[in-house]
Amino acid sequence: MADNQAFGGNDRYYASESPNGPGVAFGACARELSEVLLQHDPDLPSKVERAFTQWNGILRDYLRNETGLRLSVGEDKRAVPVRISGGLPLPLNQVLEELSDPTVWYLYLQRRTISSATVGLDLVSTGYGVVESWFENGLPASQDDVDRTLQLFKKLEGWLNALELLKKIGAIEQDILGAYFFRIPEVRLYWMVIGLIAGALQVSVEALTFVVAAHELAHAYTHLGRDIDGRRWDVDVFSRTDSKIVEGLAQFYTRMICEKIKDRFPAAVDAYTRLVAIQTGPYRAHLDWGGTEDSTGEVVRFAMIEARSRNIEHYGEYQKELEEIRKRTARSRKAAVVSGK
Repeated sequence: MADNQAFGGNDRYYASESPNGPGVAFGACARELSEVLLQHDPDLPSKVERAFTQWNGILRDYLRNETGLRLSVGEDKRAVPVRISGGLPLPLNQVLEELSDPTVWYLYLQRRTISSATVGLDLVSTGYGVVESWFENGLPASQDDVDRTLQLFKKLEGWLNALELLKKIGAIEQDILGAYFFRIPEVRLYWMVIGLIAGALQVSVEALTFVVAAHELAHAYTHLGRDIDGRRWDVDVFSRTDSKIVEGLAQFYTRMICEKIKDRFPAAVDAYTRLVAIQTGPYRAHLDWGGTEDSTGEVVRFAMIEARSRNIEHYGEYQKELEEIRKRTARSRKAAVVSGK
């Protein structure tokens, strides 16, 4: 399989045995972004930490129940610590370095404010005569002043949209908001990236933290979790497996958990939906597998177990297995209905 298709290929920074290796940047770009983000929200790292702490146990419970896999069986216990980390994954760092002035990031985070200001100025410009009549001494800005300011905000809004920052970030087909370093094993959640993307997507930091943590822990469970026969996914096979399988599973279980918890935390579904909308490639493979109903969950779980036990590495083979299991499951359900069981 081509290296750029394998989940743990040489180009994947999370294939490293060190989470602080050369695949994570802590240079000028990271320092400047950190300053901008902390100016925008001084409590950002703590928000990520608190959100993860609040949902950690619940996420793991859901993953055990939905995958049927266990990290700990008897005396065999596999700990997968999760750490909140600074730094920028190198693929994202390379995109952000193209923006020479970090002020751009601050303005990008304020797009909603700029958009609202544009709408407000447009309203004032359109009804300037009426608005002016409300004040005995007139307005401190002329119609021309308002119009020029409106044009400034329209141009600024258009310029920020033309950067297509979200499109460029979504085109990165590696985990960048968090990462599962499967050779250690350890999960990292990157608070700067979560803060930046949450602002760009206009979702809460807490909701996006939930989504990222669910995704990365899903990697850990699908890789290291033992099935009823006590088997795990061999680390070398896991590394070679097509990203559409590995990322597809993580995305599928993330979506399922968000749906199941939506009455308690509806913001998580919104964050998941907005994030998937900008993502590409392996992060959208699961959308072809069906919804989150129990029957689809059963099919995906069986296909995952087959992929692990039979060392299925290619997505085409996995798709065939998925479809065969879907047909068998449908026949079994139909037979059960006919027999009245």
